[in-house]
Amino acid sequence: MAKDWNTLHTLPQSEALINEVKGNLFEYLVAFELSRLLGLSSSFIRTFSKIGGGRAQEDLRHYQEWLRENDVDLFNQLPSLARTTSEQLFAKLPALREGKFHNLMVTGKSGAVSGQNSLKECDILIEGEEETIPLSIKFSKRGAYVNTKSGGIRSFLEKYFASFSEATQYQEELNAFLEQSFIQMAQELYAWADIDANHLMGHSGHFSPQWSEANLPELPGLLEERPRKSLFEHYYRVIDKLHFFICEFEKRDRERFLSALAPLMGLSDERLIQVTLYHKNRHHFDSLEIERGEDLLKAREDLFFHPLKKEVSSFSLGLKDKTLQIRVKPMNKFTVSALKVNCSVKTERSN
Repeated sequence: MAKDWNTLHTLPQSEALINEVKGNLFEYLVAFELSRLLGLSSSFIRTFSKIGGGRAQEDLRHYQEWLRENDVDLFNQLPSLARTTSEQLFAKLPALREGKFHNLMVTGKSGAVSGQNSLKECDILIEGEEETIPLSIKFSKRGAYVNTKSGGIRSFLEKYFASFSEATQYQEELNAFLEQSFIQMAQELYAWADIDANHLMGHSGHFSPQWSEANLPELPGLLEERPRKSLFEHYYRVIDKLHFFICEFEKRDRERFLSALAPLMGLSDERLIQVTLYHKNRHHFDSLEIERGEDLLKAREDLFFHPLKKEVSSFSLGLKDKTLQIRVKPMNKFTVSALKVNCSVKTERSN
């Protein structure tokens, strides 16, 4: 696993840690249940135990112990939810019942699928004689947004809208605007803290040492109301600019724009099958949603932008029964100009 267990314990919010833990455990449990249904459980367990020289298995044990101590209800429900997910998936995908498979692996624990960057969102790969089935596994509360993609803002447009010739120019303009807005915010916070703003000079992209030496906060949640207002005004300015450029891409080529949205919605490859389990009432099963990358391209006529709201650090696009939310957030500390763009999807339901 890419993240060290000790690092997980330093995460500022326990909710983020629980999401990390439950995602890894659920992914493994679904893989195990599918391997059982396909008659591959012995080879799956044997292969998993060798990943990272046994590191994946050790981390899995740590996740189980932590979750048992911190959320016993979720710990008890996960196996049942994973079993239901695999059984419904098996029933709804004829290819699983009809194909002959010889290998099933948790790719999220062993690295991206070799030589196939478009399948890097794959969590479980089922290999057969005639067909390979890549699965992306999600676990979410009913009605909530499901995280699908996160990337640094300084390369976001160039990376995900590379098919547009304007991508490089827009990225450069966005980066320049980001730096300008960051400096404006930093100057306002320096004035609030009564620190000479000249200290900012020569520290492009981050606050000067004087800020931390004065024991001033570097996490957004620790700021007082007045400086927090300046910080969030910075986020609002940046999301407004990002929204402008993304709208420009859509105006130039709607078809190409829709293809660019697919990775942001967690569907980089048409072959990928995205499986989302929705739960309710303290982690009881609600429903299972299965989406394919190819389905997204069929919904091109339903694409629209929701109105941009004032004083909100995100905007949304609608696509059939989906809402794609694009939000700017600090990487961690607000004292550096780098921001991340977080993408998440919610399925709109009538009941």
